[in-house]
Amino acid sequence: MLHSAMQWIFGLLTLVACTSQCLGAEAGSVERLSGNASIVGADNVSRVARVNDTLNEGDTIITARGAELLARLRDNTGVIVRQDSQLKVSEFRYTQAESDSLLINLLKGSLRSVTGLLGKTRPRSMRYETATATIGIRGTDFELTILPEGTPDGRGGIYNFVYDGVTNMQIATGEAVDVEQDKTGFAPENPAPGEARLQVLQQRPAFLRGGGFDALILNLSNQPRIIPMIRR
Repeated sequence: MLHSAMQWIFGLLTLVACTSQCLGAEAGSVERLSGNASIVGADNVSRVARVNDTLNEGDTIITARGAELLARLRDNTGVIVRQDSQLKVSEFRYTQAESDSLLINLLKGSLRSVTGLLGKTRPRSMRYETATATIGIRGTDFELTILPEGTPDGRGGIYNFVYDGVTNMQIATGEAVDVEQDKTGFAPENPAPGEARLQVLQQRPAFLRGGGFDALILNLSNQPRIIPMIRR
């Protein structure tokens, strides 16, 4: 009996420890949702996404075809996850300290992001990544898209269109370019012989059509938000 009780207590303590370690810090919440989406936590447990749901560091947002989700992070950064997309909040720290940081990985599809307080005060601490490109920001509103090869919308590759501000787009070779307002950074999936692996296109990609939450995201970074006190 005593041995069984000790095993039960040990198991409970392990579960509590895993819960605190496997679930990351609170990063933000779901502000708006249209269609079906799910959130997979750092513990690999999936749940149906709903408005006002908490988003934690380590969460992956998955939207279905025809769906769209608007997330609001604790520093007022707004992120639209377009339809048929996957986005992971890989790293989020916001305590108004030098260690603050944000890393978002776009695994599939498209996102639009308008940076909040962290982007205004510590832009070098923010980055957005795909498997082959990294986007650094400077007070920016931009769109990032992974377009697979063979789709009717255009050439396969990574597209980084800037609505406002400037981004810096870098690929694995170390090549980098600044992308200014109304221009598009492009890293083709299969460059032609002699073609640059990183380019700046003068036109906006035709497949960027926006969605129902584009007007809302522009208001998020200007809205006041109380930052919860961090307990030490």
